[in-house]
Amino acid sequence: MNHTPVAIGLLICEQVIVEEKTRNVTPVNCFTHRRVPRFPSEPFPFVVFSTLTDGLGEMPLEVRIYRLDTLEEIYRTIAATIRFTDPLQSVRFQLRIRDVSFPVSGHYNVALLADDEIIPQRKIVILQKETAT
Repeated sequence: MNHTPVAIGLLICEQVIVEEKTRNVTPVNCFTHRRVPRFPSEPFPFVVFSTLTDGLGEMPLEVRIYRLDTLEEIYRTIAATIRFTDPLQSVRFQLRIRDVSFPVSGHYNVALLADDEIIPQRKIVILQKETAT
């Protein structure tokens, strides 16, 4: 029987660096707000990062992004299948997203799901860059 893991946070970053020898993680340029030149936006790359623990069994992990004004899903991908053999195990989840276009200025929800259950989620705000007049 599967036991859905607990997420220790969810970060949205430009990149995540994993140091080769120590396996320590450095999230770089994490954001909750981003400005784009126009809408719909051109896709820009970012990383969804979380640490998962207290899980048991094998389950799919999925990332979904929703507009918060309409709850319309604008992105979905099955990112990986994860296997927990011990509830004390910690697993890092990292997914580089390259192909999301944000349709309008506003608030969005980025959610990580395990077995169709949201574990962490984070609100981000995508706004249009101000132009000089």
